[in-house]
Amino acid sequence: MIAVGGLLVVAGLITLAAGDWSGQWWLLPGGLIAGGIGVLVAGLVARVRRRLAPLRAARRVTSSAPGSGGPVQRLRAIPTMITAPWRGGDAAVPKYQTVLWLAGLLYLIWPIDVIPDLLPLVGITDDIGVGAWLLTSLYAEAGNQVARQRSALTSEEEKD
Repeated sequence: MIAVGGLLVVAGLITLAAGDWSGQWWLLPGGLIAGGIGVLVAGLVARVRRRLAPLRAARRVTSSAPGSGGPVQRLRAIPTMITAPWRGGDAAVPKYQTVLWLAGLLYLIWPIDVIPDLLPLVGITDDIGVGAWLLTSLYAEAGNQVARQRSALTSEEEKD
């Protein structure tokens, strides 16, 4: 897929440089380039996913371990996880991490993007990337927070 995407991008650049596109075919170079970039990105994602398959399998095993919490428990843990560093409490998440999460959320909401959304297929990729990072980071850290809360409760019960 990566090779096909690269060929489409090159074909689009060649047609852009070689022809007079004032007629009915003026969208062809841009379409070839955008399609090529899309196929190229899809091929890169597929290759990375294949390489990360063993890591994902290991993460599935650890996330299904008791104490990591389900989605509802993780969702309930997010507010305390974010506010604890700023209130001076016992925070396992550093302040800079909460600032990064806030910056990611603002980037998703803000109308100005690094790659404009008007570009076909490419304009939304930066938003998807930031959103995916934000969701996975919050979900993983919320699982750690639930596990920490459970271990703290277990250690308190053992003391009593």
